[in-house]
Amino acid sequence: MQRNTLFTAVFAVFSLFFAQLTFAEESNAFVARNVSLAEQRADAAQQQAIAKQGTEQQKQADVSQDS
Repeated sequence: MQRNTLFTAVFAVFSLFFAQLTFAEESNAFVARNVSLAEQRADAAQQQAIAKQGTEQQKQADVSQDS
């Protein structure tokens, strides 16, 4: 009997813990933070692509000058 009570208590606590995580994912602050992080990643990826393109063009210009 005591083991069943303990099992029920543990199950209830874990259920409440995961319910709180679900609510956190749906909050406006959480969504806004994720949008902000996605924009930052996109900006960083774009800057890396621009930098890579610039270095490739510089290499091509150096090769053509050497010829």
